[in-house]
Amino acid sequence: MVLSIIIPTRNRAKRVSDLLDSLARQEPVSFEWEVIVIDNASTDDTAEITRQKINSLPINVRYIFESKLGLHQGRNRGAKEANGEFLGYLDDDMILSPTWIQGIEQLVQDHADAVVGRILPKWEADPPGWLSLITNQGINGYLGLLDLGIAVKPVDPIMVFGGNCFLPRKQVFELGGFHPDSVPVDMIRYRGDGETGLMMRFKQKGLHSFYDPKATAFHVVESSRLTIEYICKRAYNQGISDSFTQIRAAHGLTESSLLNSSLKSRYEKFRQKSLNEIVKTLIRKTKKAIGSLRKEPYAEIRDKIAKAYQAGWQFHQNEVKNDPELFEYVLKENYMD
Repeated sequence: MVLSIIIPTRNRAKRVSDLLDSLARQEPVSFEWEVIVIDNASTDDTAEITRQKINSLPINVRYIFESKLGLHQGRNRGAKEANGEFLGYLDDDMILSPTWIQGIEQLVQDHADAVVGRILPKWEADPPGWLSLITNQGINGYLGLLDLGIAVKPVDPIMVFGGNCFLPRKQVFELGGFHPDSVPVDMIRYRGDGETGLMMRFKQKGLHSFYDPKATAFHVVESSRLTIEYICKRAYNQGISDSFTQIRAAHGLTESSLLNSSLKSRYEKFRQKSLNEIVKTLIRKTKKAIGSLRKEPYAEIRDKIAKAYQAGWQFHQNEVKNDPELFEYVLKENYMD
């Protein structure tokens, strides 16, 4: 078994069904592969739909129930259950091009240590003009989109999105697994930096990643995700994730040099100032920046997104500060347990 394709899912039976159908339409390859659906305690008919596909599709599909909630629980459980030397990770709301599975070639040929595929949108409604605020050169992290063109090329490991990537199974274990990510709202204080944390360790080890457009996936973007409210929610969650990353960096678990410039700047402030001073400085600088943008289109929306991000950051900082057990959880060396 060369490749195990891992699909964590929760309460998206129809999406999983469409994804499995697209996997069944892959162009033939010369190696063995399997699909593992990790059901993260769904309450819909995910289990029944998956079993129907197991019996009807001409591909090797397995169903695993994972009771511990969180996307990272599904991704890490999939690595434990996998028989393949390499792992292909997919979000459950993807539809794949027929050549997607060929994205593993860079790993098999030992040209790369990780591969990220192209992630294009499948819009269910017309995208609003203000979406340009959170899109930069084909990259939209809030919607999980990544379009770097039609050529295979090396990319920064931080650009390896967990919704469409290939990794050696042994690396997932050696690097301590995926960090906490996408937990239910009532568990939001346990959110972390997901695949970003994993890939920071990957980069720290000097490993190399590539972008391969053969592994194209179409990410279904529902109309509910094309609202300011949804993007503000994502910004709030990103504030939590960046707080998680920074705290780990401040305690030597992530090299500060691996952080992006804005987060690194916040990290340096974290070392020198109290939490209240950090928050006041961030708010003051953000208001100043927003003030200079008032004449730009969508300035009010930009302001809302920035405030949501700051609120998530401050929430997580306060939660960790006031709960020693949460602080210990943030500083775990290994999330595969």
